[in-house]
Amino acid sequence: MKKIISIDIGSTWTKGGLFALTVSGLSLEKRLSVPTTQNNLVRGFAEALTGLLLKDKNTPLGELKGQAEIFFSSSAKGGLRIAAIGLVPDLTLQLSRLAAMSAGGKVVASLAFSLTRSDLANLEKLQPDILLFSGGTDGGNSQYVLENARKLAASSLSCPVVYAGNRAVAEEVLDLMKAKEVIVTENLMPEVGQVNIEPAREKIREIFLQRIVSGRGLSEIVETFESQPRPTPLAVFELIEAIPRYQPDWTDIAAIDIGGATTDFYSNTESYLESDTVVLKGIKEPRVKRTVEGDLGMRVSAHSLADSGWTYLENRLRELGLEAGPLRNYVDRIARDLDYLPRTEDELQFDRLLAESCVYYAALRHIGGWKETYTPQGKVYVQTGKDLRRVRAIIGSGGFLSAAESNSAMKTPLKKLIQYGQEKKLLPEKPSFFADRKYLFSLLGNLVEKYPREATALAVESLETLNDEG
Repeated sequence: MKKIISIDIGSTWTKGGLFALTVSGLSLEKRLSVPTTQNNLVRGFAEALTGLLLKDKNTPLGELKGQAEIFFSSSAKGGLRIAAIGLVPDLTLQLSRLAAMSAGGKVVASLAFSLTRSDLANLEKLQPDILLFSGGTDGGNSQYVLENARKLAASSLSCPVVYAGNRAVAEEVLDLMKAKEVIVTENLMPEVGQVNIEPAREKIREIFLQRIVSGRGLSEIVETFESQPRPTPLAVFELIEAIPRYQPDWTDIAAIDIGGATTDFYSNTESYLESDTVVLKGIKEPRVKRTVEGDLGMRVSAHSLADSGWTYLENRLRELGLEAGPLRNYVDRIARDLDYLPRTEDELQFDRLLAESCVYYAALRHIGGWKETYTPQGKVYVQTGKDLRRVRAIIGSGGFLSAAESNSAMKTPLKKLIQYGQEKKLLPEKPSFFADRKYLFSLLGNLVEKYPREATALAVESLETLNDEG
């Protein structure tokens, strides 16, 4: 038997799991959570590690080396904050956002065309960890790319810049921005309609490993255990990507992870099926997609969730015969006390409604839609975004969805989203709902690169089927 430990350092909690690897596969031996020590992430990591190994919590990290194979990830201190710049919103900017989010980042700014003074001022205020700069096909538009390069060069931004735009002007971009740290990679869209996300993803990951680790105080862990961290969302992304490959009964899946600060939506299904009656507008999105919503969270982002999701919340309160005031008071309370758990039936109901709102708006932004239009050849459907109709399994993760007893917090908001304005949302048609009951997805995501078959097998074995809402 081989001992394997996986630890995920979150913004609020540091979670860890002790796994045993045998010839029959991977099994969970122990799981625990400890508060994340924001001022020094290593302390919380050490507490989780000593707890899993049943050692005194003051044991130096060096003395724990060799007692288990160590893997870890982190989304603490805001995770990987990326600003995305593209040329056309429906094309290169959308690809920049997809590349940033599939690399495990949170997009803190999204800008197209020529950067304005207010755009630059906002970027300087945000000070992202990475700037992903794209625009133009190879040999295509260069005006905006060079203009934006000049403006960025004159800014006070100090973060690394990943240039993934028009290859024909890459050398000019480097020359214009020679005072900045610029890493050139392949164009996100070398030709119109051609998606090339992977090279930019890899550069973002390299920067995370080389630069962001020291800024998060994780270098001691890296040096002690010779183990490189992953951004937590990237770990989950790679698990969602690997499950259908190694577990053939689990094709066409989606996962929704509601945290205290963000809601992540993952899908692994073909994004567009060619048809005589369906026309795709914009890019064909990748089979595996992640979106993250920084205004949708159950504690840190509770106020922004109430603001962004008030239309949905107000309608649900009306359906349930509840008043808005008590919900607003509850939001104030949980935003002040991030560890607060509901104690009454009303508070449990409010938490459910907040979770529903997270699912509703995360799905709205992740899932594509159809609009009817008429051409000389007759009626056609114009598709934007990703088609999720073939998704067969939806997995709920995160604090609320992992603990859910029924599928209502996911099924109810998705049903209400079927017709959104003039657009029919391309929602899963007949999905089954599951809970990541032991909250293992981030921990197993850390293992999937080295142990893909074993990690994906345990991931699906650990899922619990959720009862229908009735």
